[in-house]
Amino acid sequence: MIKGVNKKVLEINNPQSIYFEKAVLYLKPNMSNAPEKLISREANELIRSMSPKAPKYVFWLKLLLMITSSFLALGAGMYFLSAVFH
Repeated sequence: MIKGVNKKVLEINNPQSIYFEKAVLYLKPNMSNAPEKLISREANELIRSMSPKAPKYVFWLKLLLMITSSFLALGAGMYFLSAVFH
């Protein structure tokens, strides 16, 4: 079924999302005379608000992993040096 052949369409090809490739937005008929800059800003805000975000604990988990791996690398290096010079 084809509806609204006269509708104005805003297509965003590169939204700031790692999940989505393209966004297609249909402009309301009474907003067709709105300034393009305003429409573009509103579209970007809408897309940003709908993009899934990583939970806050992911940052702390990554930080803990980096610290742990740093200590493991330091320990392995110290073990290697003590074996070489001992």
